[in-house]
Amino acid sequence: MAFFLLCTAIFILFFQPVFLFPGLTPYSPVRYSALLALIVYFLFGEKSEIDFFAVKENKYFFLFITFQVASAGTIWAYAAAETFYAWLCIGIIYFLIIKSCINEKRIKYIILGIVTAIIYLSYFSIKNFVMVYEPGLQAGGYGWYTNANDLAAILVPIIPLTFALGETAKSIFSKYFFYLMSFIFVFNLLFTASRNALLGLLTVGGLCMCCSRKISRLFRISLSILLIACVITVGVANVLSRSDLSSSGLSGDASSENRLEQWNACFRMIKDHPFFGVGPNNARYEMRSYGGIPGLPPHNTLVQVFAETGIPGGIFFFLFTFYPLLSAYKFLKSIKFGEGTQAIILYKYLIIALIGFWVCAFFTNRVEFYILYVLVALIVSTREVLLKNVEQ
Repeated sequence: MAFFLLCTAIFILFFQPVFLFPGLTPYSPVRYSALLALIVYFLFGEKSEIDFFAVKENKYFFLFITFQVASAGTIWAYAAAETFYAWLCIGIIYFLIIKSCINEKRIKYIILGIVTAIIYLSYFSIKNFVMVYEPGLQAGGYGWYTNANDLAAILVPIIPLTFALGETAKSIFSKYFFYLMSFIFVFNLLFTASRNALLGLLTVGGLCMCCSRKISRLFRISLSILLIACVITVGVANVLSRSDLSSSGLSGDASSENRLEQWNACFRMIKDHPFFGVGPNNARYEMRSYGGIPGLPPHNTLVQVFAETGIPGGIFFFLFTFYPLLSAYKFLKSIKFGEGTQAIILYKYLIIALIGFWVCAFFTNRVEFYILYVLVALIVSTREVLLKNVEQ
């Protein structure tokens, strides 16, 4: 029951029902579904043997949140309480994934809940933007993913997760269903007219083709060539149709130049406020005082975190989000696993998904994107399952 409620909370988190059914807004389904899952876990859930704070990523995560709250507290006490409240739901979901995903089957259920929720988002985007396409129109979504770059930041990491479900599916129907969903997500990304989307798509597409063992080598090469061709033709053509880029090409435009200006302003913020930063989500409002463009975000998640949370908070965020990649490299080299085991397949695709997220997030502001924290939690859980399998 406890795990079922967690899966339900995950689905609600990514499906965003309040944006589709505004009447649900007063009920806060995301927050209360997470709280219910937490309560039931403590009362009836199967308890994991994992020592939560013995895992490095978990320590870094809560140290980062601590500095987020402390940074907000330097502005005023209410801001600290508000920041803590904002991170509460993410923290609950993260904790429950770590403690509840004790085998490959549960990890797959969590991934399935995410992918299922995002299928509707992609359908919505294709129906409302692609099917009525006009040159210069960027495909977006709804809710947290209204913006084209936001849509890219969720669809890019979802492609490896969908591939993971296809690679570990037992039936032929399920296998090709998830492969088909991957291609639909790719199709959607081509119409976002986002440079981040195309770069992320090429990254995860290439890595998925390298890791796939259920698709023949010839077919993987063919798919890779097709992907590159689609990006160069359809994807780039859509990017160049944007009114803000049509005269400058793929670079040298105001959007690119403004980012550099904002980064320099953020570096000046770090110099002036090295320990606690200027406060969560406050960098855009401080730009005027530091030579940046007033109201424009930094457009780099790492730069934003360091500027807003200070150097210690920035370091903890960096360690939390990049340590899983370093750990995976060492982990996969040091221990021999069978290539066909479900846990190792899931682990590799989760790592690809995290890489894909960072390709998009490096040029945008995505500190509070739920997918980042869910991905790291799943990576930690899968690694613990693999270690348990080795010990047995």
